[in-house]
Amino acid sequence: MKLFSPPLILFLIFILDPLACEEKSSKIQSSKERIVELPTDPNNKAEEEIKITDIETEVIAARQTNDNTIKDQLVGVYFMPSWNTSPDPNRDIDSFWSCLMGLEDCSSIKNTAVWGPRGRVYDNRYPYEGPFLDRKPHPSLGGFYKRDDPQVARKQLEYMKSYGIDFFAYNWFFGRHYYYHRYFGPQSTLYYPEGWQIDPNRDGRVAVPGLEEWNEQLTVLLQENEKLPPEKQMKWAINWCDDSDDRWRLWIDIGSPESISAGRNYEGEKPDKALYLKVHEKITQLWIDKYFKRSDYLKSEDGRPIVYIYFPQDTESRAAFYGITMRELLDRSKVIAVRNGLKGIKFIAVASGAMLPRERQYGMPTQWRANNSKEIWRGGQYVNRLLFQNYVPRLKGMGFEGLTAYVYHNFLSLENRSFNDMRRTYQSHWNRWSEFYKNDPNFEYQVPVAMGWDYRPAGGTWPQTTGFPSEPEKDRVHSNKATFKAKLEDAKKLSEKYQSSNGSTIMICCWNEYLEGNHIEPTEGHGFSYLEAIKEVFLERRMGFNPSPLVSVASSKNP
Repeated sequence: MKLFSPPLILFLIFILDPLACEEKSSKIQSSKERIVELPTDPNNKAEEEIKITDIETEVIAARQTNDNTIKDQLVGVYFMPSWNTSPDPNRDIDSFWSCLMGLEDCSSIKNTAVWGPRGRVYDNRYPYEGPFLDRKPHPSLGGFYKRDDPQVARKQLEYMKSYGIDFFAYNWFFGRHYYYHRYFGPQSTLYYPEGWQIDPNRDGRVAVPGLEEWNEQLTVLLQENEKLPPEKQMKWAINWCDDSDDRWRLWIDIGSPESISAGRNYEGEKPDKALYLKVHEKITQLWIDKYFKRSDYLKSEDGRPIVYIYFPQDTESRAAFYGITMRELLDRSKVIAVRNGLKGIKFIAVASGAMLPRERQYGMPTQWRANNSKEIWRGGQYVNRLLFQNYVPRLKGMGFEGLTAYVYHNFLSLENRSFNDMRRTYQSHWNRWSEFYKNDPNFEYQVPVAMGWDYRPAGGTWPQTTGFPSEPEKDRVHSNKATFKAKLEDAKKLSEKYQSSNGSTIMICCWNEYLEGNHIEPTEGHGFSYLEAIKEVFLERRMGFNPSPLVSVASSKNP
């Protein structure tokens, strides 16, 4: 998943008197016991302490077991939402379908922020190779379906369940910069924690900004899921994608002279540390109020809701600008969960990155530094970059209890130029991180699997401001049912070998990453073949069927 620009969301802003509100900032103190102080109410009128070490001791004790039997794998799949890219509210241009069908309406290839002033440039050396109609969803799904079609959502849930997928991790996005008005009809239903401060003199303008983005499909999926009998419902989890630099730049623009002049903000609204922490608390409270208490939300064996965090280095870097560690952010969320009657939250990192010293400039940043600390809206730089193998050992200390991946593109000098290459790359990561964590029963490596990679519908791998992709040869990582099934077999075998540390979860990318060539959802091109492979490896094994022969890496051919 690679995103470059958030959608434009229009809100009516009422320009009245300046907002006058003062909030005491929440405090996080570092100490031997890592005590986190949080307000007991949203207006910060009182404070109480919760000792994180006490919570962790109970959680660890609850997870420990003497059961060494091999358990069936839990199979998860990432679900990527699409969105409307049209500036005209009366016209819907789906971010996926528009790029599969041609060039005219594809916003990905017109994105000047990543492709340069001319957008993606096609010529004899870098020709257009679309349209990509073999990726059109299967007729049983209605072809290029509408994102919020309940019948499509029900079919998707039905296919996942019947073909052996246990849960989906929905790629969840949050625009933390959006202010809205509780007394304005279209915005009155947007989530805001009960009792939190608003300005009645500005049509109920919220004191703490931020709202969910691209959640249309999640809403309809959950509505349809709860209509099903319990035994047919899918479990699901949040995969928080806090990776967009565009969203960060919109956040740091809060209260800038331009934003105040344009009426987007009022005097006194600024993206300082106190507001950053309040927005994080709002995100956590939203998860609790809307999702965690649902019976279909994925939970750990000890009953804690599981949250995946995609590219944690991005969240870490931006928090570090305020002097906040990732550990403090995650601990803050765990405390809020406990206060709301839950047992905490289990966080899993979804991470990958550059591994060679010559690639350090593309490494995983740990800090964002403003060009001008007094005028942060002028931008900044991501600094203190680490290579992936140096970043991973830090995860447990950051508050994570597991690691998995979305897509591995390389392992040291091994790079993906075919599906055979990808299988070798993945096996190298599997072995390294399974061995690394094998003696740690409190940190799991969830074995990731991907069906391939082909970014051509979005312009190619990787976008450069010259208008051309830098490595288009990597857009031929294609599998078929046999080679994908062989990769699943390898993943299953390794997961069983290291089950004492890896747990029993296998994460598949992806249900519907159509622009990246990772889409196991049935299509006109590959039909149900990828779902059939999952069913044969996982579901039929549970029912006692014998496995089909493996296809080795050495003998399999890249179709």
